Amino acid sequence: MWKTIISGLLLACLTFCVPSLRMLAQQVPSKQSPTIPSLPDVKPEVLDLVAQDQWDRCNDMFGEKHQIESCTIKPSIVEHDSIRHAKAKELLAQGRIESGREYFFVALLFQHSDNPDELMLAHVLAITAANKGFSHAKWMAAATMDRYLHTINQPQIFGTQFKMAAGQWTMEPYSRNAISDALRTQWCVISLADQEKVLKAYQQGSTNTSTTTPDCK
Repeated sequence: MWKTIISGLLLACLTFCVPSLRMLAQQVPSKQSPTIPSLPDVKPEVLDLVAQDQWDRCNDMFGEKHQIESCTIKPSIVEHDSIRHAKAKELLAQGRIESGREYFFVALLFQHSDNPDELMLAHVLAITAANKGFSHAKWMAAATMDRYLHTINQPQIFGTQFKMAAGQWTMEPYSRNAISDALRTQWCVISLADQEKVLKAYQQGSTNTSTTTPDCK
């Protein structure tokens, strides 16, 4: 079950980490609230935060289908994110984020930000999650580093970020030789050659793609 959930989550992240807030529209969910499971290593308040975060992005994170039908995103997501970030920071300050999966979920909240400080926080949280044995956080650690670098106008190094520029999808700026494909694999990121395939898919109109390796360990 968790492999399916994480696959959907990473796809949602790839889709919603990149587009600008100017692309936000109205949200019309097919049901009233997200699916909330019971996870022994995640506190209810953390589960609620991450489930609502994904729900606002048209993703029923723990549901059977993940993507909510007939749904787009509305501008109030900016305010909702701000409230969730404030609550997450309270939980962090109180030492209430403990398990690897909790650190991963909180990293997911902050990786949506355009604030460099919050993106660096997301990166540190993802690394902490991976260090605690939650291996699915490795890709998130790479993606948050790339997103942080783009936010401060520096080239990404892993190759997880895609954006529209001058009417064309691009990964630039991108320092492709900063690290090796072997190191990318260690952080669950696909090779340069496979990234080029993903980029071409974007340019041909498909965004149903991912830069995470199939078996992230």
